[in-house]
Amino acid sequence: MSDYLPSGFNSPVTRRITLLMGAAAGLSAFVPALSASADESTDKRPELRIAVQMNPVSQEPVDAASNVAFRNNFSIHETVLALDMRGDFSVKPNLAKSWTWISPTVLEMKLRPGVIFHDGREMTADDVAFSFGPERLLNKDAPGYPTYRTNFTSLDHVEVVDSLTVRFVTKFQDPIFLQRLASYAAVVISKDAWQKNGGNWTTWRQKPVGAGPYKVESYTVNESVVLAAHDQAYRGKPAAKRVTLRIVPEVSSRIAGLLAGDYDIATDLPPDQLSVVTASTDHEIVGGPVPNNRILFFDKNNPALKDPRVRQALILAIDRQAIVDTIWNGRTRVPNGLQFELYGPVYLKDYPAYKYDPDQAMQLLKDAGYNGEEIEIRSQNNYYTAENPVTQAVVAMWQAVGVNAKMKFVESGKLFEASPTRATGNWSSTGQVPDPYISFFTQFSSAGNLSSFKIWQNADFDALGAKMEQAVDPADRAKIFRDMLHLIEWEDPGVTVLHQNAVFFGIRKGIKWQPLPAFQMDLGAGSLAFEEQKS
Repeated sequence: MSDYLPSGFNSPVTRRITLLMGAAAGLSAFVPALSASADESTDKRPELRIAVQMNPVSQEPVDAASNVAFRNNFSIHETVLALDMRGDFSVKPNLAKSWTWISPTVLEMKLRPGVIFHDGREMTADDVAFSFGPERLLNKDAPGYPTYRTNFTSLDHVEVVDSLTVRFVTKFQDPIFLQRLASYAAVVISKDAWQKNGGNWTTWRQKPVGAGPYKVESYTVNESVVLAAHDQAYRGKPAAKRVTLRIVPEVSSRIAGLLAGDYDIATDLPPDQLSVVTASTDHEIVGGPVPNNRILFFDKNNPALKDPRVRQALILAIDRQAIVDTIWNGRTRVPNGLQFELYGPVYLKDYPAYKYDPDQAMQLLKDAGYNGEEIEIRSQNNYYTAENPVTQAVVAMWQAVGVNAKMKFVESGKLFEASPTRATGNWSSTGQVPDPYISFFTQFSSAGNLSSFKIWQNADFDALGAKMEQAVDPADRAKIFRDMLHLIEWEDPGVTVLHQNAVFFGIRKGIKWQPLPAFQMDLGAGSLAFEEQKS
């Protein structure tokens, strides 16, 4: 996703990414690599080579949140708390080993001792307070402030109690504050490394110093990210000496490289190509659905879409089940609305499924006075798995009800770029935590992309989100969520879901790795092994 975050957590700070790419392009030439975790001559661990469709242009979670950023950053950083991604997505200890609510707005946390950053320093409470403090997150001029607006709006400040104890102080009783501290952006960085970097954001965002199982060895724009094992990671010594995530945009090239032995794993393979991999005796397919919905956004300021009935017609004209059955070979599903079952008590099990009704769509177009104006749908040339064929199918379905629909290829960084023809385009929404506030509201609120790029904004939607943020009872949250879904998906359509996303990997046999049901790739100790290492 440039990191204009099709996964759903894009924020205005990412505008700097494009401006900084030129400055960052030569980073590997003048930024010294972090020292290797073991002497190269004695470290006999294998290297893992991964062919990816794209890499994030920043390795700093407060600077980039996208499908590809989630994938990389899980190896580089550790969050305060974690989610049980192989279970029910409940909150569990991580950098904090225990916690106690001192009051409804004061959370005291005991930190895990012996956590070592990539720079060799041991984590203390000062690092936690700094990571969530004004210089990095809370102030309006801090690089992470847009992420604060989407993920940490309830946070007031963090207090240091002793070297391994902190207190998070919130502005109000926040029913999902623990989940916020388990979200992708709740990482702890080395305060000392940040300060030694001297405020150079361009270099920091490419080589941030975290505590994950791998550290950034090099970053080359439009080419690769190379991660070196962090053998002092608190989870244990990684099985791979080095991980290289190399950009191979074309699916056919990723598969060819995998089968030729150039890569050990190839990511984001479409359903119609999986048999090419399984036909090889040396390779297999792993992966499946992830908590991410493929969506379209609607620019309600486009003259052709100004009347909500036109947007409603576009929604009714899509045969989503046909897309799942034919293009996805039934390997994913159509959700009932823009939501995920991992929302638990806030999940709306009885929310109506999407209706396919081309006759009603044609009537709505007639009632709205639609007169054949061109409606452009932007596609990012298979940034998302099977993006192009899905887009072509949607165009055909719209044309079948009389819409003058046209597909236009754009770079991911230009997905929301203003132009007279901007009307709708491919995007996605990720369920990062088990509650719709962060996973749903902040993506589409006035703090998100649709508003900042003047695509869609609704004052009633923002007001409902403000109520949801402080609603403690799950039943109250669910009721508010229902109203918000109806508003953005039908009453004043800003988005519509196409299908749930699924991620498939081709992998060389002999590598023992099972993906999480999420975009994050867990390549740390206990999650990755090589058969050739066994003896």
